[in-house]
Amino acid sequence: MGRVNERDLVLGVLLENEKKGTYSHILVREMLDSHKDLSEQQRAFMKRLTEGTLERRIELDSVIDRFSKKPASGLRPLIRQILRMGIYQILYMDSVPDSAACSEAVSLAKLHKMNALSGFVNAVLRNVIRSRDKGELESLMGEASLSVRYSMPQWLIDLWKEQLGEGETDQLLKSLLEIRPVCIRFSPDTDPEKRDRILEQIREAGTEVTPGRWLPYACCLRGTSAIQDLPGFREGLWTIQDESSMFVTEAAGIRGDEIIMDVCAAPGGKSMHAASLLKKGRVLAFDLTHKKTEQIRKNIRRMGLEEKISVSEQDARIHNSRYEGCADILLCDLPCSGLGIIGRKRDIKYRISRQELTDLAALQREILKNAVSYLKPGGILIYSTCTIDALENGDNADYIEEELKLEADSLLPFLPQGIPGIEGKGRNRLQLLPHVHGTDGFFVARFRKPMA
Repeated sequence: MGRVNERDLVLGVLLENEKKGTYSHILVREMLDSHKDLSEQQRAFMKRLTEGTLERRIELDSVIDRFSKKPASGLRPLIRQILRMGIYQILYMDSVPDSAACSEAVSLAKLHKMNALSGFVNAVLRNVIRSRDKGELESLMGEASLSVRYSMPQWLIDLWKEQLGEGETDQLLKSLLEIRPVCIRFSPDTDPEKRDRILEQIREAGTEVTPGRWLPYACCLRGTSAIQDLPGFREGLWTIQDESSMFVTEAAGIRGDEIIMDVCAAPGGKSMHAASLLKKGRVLAFDLTHKKTEQIRKNIRRMGLEEKISVSEQDARIHNSRYEGCADILLCDLPCSGLGIIGRKRDIKYRISRQELTDLAALQREILKNAVSYLKPGGILIYSTCTIDALENGDNADYIEEELKLEADSLLPFLPQGIPGIEGKGRNRLQLLPHVHGTDGFFVARFRKPMA
């Protein structure tokens, strides 16, 4: 077998992402799964180069526009991606010598029969290096718009300024470009000694492990591109889940004997977390397609929770009289714009539009209007999204109270003490922000159905 060309594999992912629109996190996972024989260092390089080039796309194109006679938008896709990759390595990957970034970019152009443009590629990258070394590029970036500096579409920056204010938006933009750790969750009843042994084995595998910020059973991992190969994963001793997502189950205040419905459950993290807290109750997990319900089943089999969770296909918008008045707790973690997880799924910001936020808010209300009938009188509804958008979050919380007639129920008894940002007249809403809470951007609200 010949030597694997890591940069060419990354180039293939970037081209497919641009041409077919396949989500980058899926393409990265497929790329790494297909090359398990590569060293951890090679895999980490490929992952960072792919994600960084995607994440910084607006900035990288701005640099290309500065040093190329033809703008980035007018270049052939292959050359555009080669330049983006080269500039990202020059500006953000200190471990890559400038000479290697240039020569490898030229080699990629030649590999793909673009010999005539290899000189152009080399000239642009050499000019970028010279400008950086003279301090000119830093000065130019300092004067650039927030959209260029943070590689964020301008309409999104405007939206957050409207909703959060200028200072908060500035901090949010910075935090979304930071490399975030992977958060994992142990079952709350895991023996502490066993958990410590597993964590030590994970450290021995070369992964940095730190405690979660808010919850004792959460841990943060850095420095691995092969999470599923770490000790304890296949045995179902832990699962990947951000602390923000864990707050959904914490907010529910599960006692252990409830019937819990999760109406949009895939991939199953919240259902599994809820099930791990049950003694006699049951989780009913639903999602729209067979592909999604199979994903849930696969995850609960690995975690050994088949006896506590039932999985079914169901459209959350369509009423099912079988479940009327059935649920003690209703988890409504609904499809959303995903603006809170841009730091993990880099291309979300390039795909979503302001109109789609309005459409998603309408879909969320349609689901909520149907799902509320599944709650018992006195039952608890937890509404959550992984986004930072008032239309999908606070406005829908208002809708639950004003139109669906559920009562605000305080989060204070259920979430960690001292957590900032719990708001609402009933202290029942929390907008988690990466730069404030150290989690993904997430919204959680708690409501109670009045007794009949």
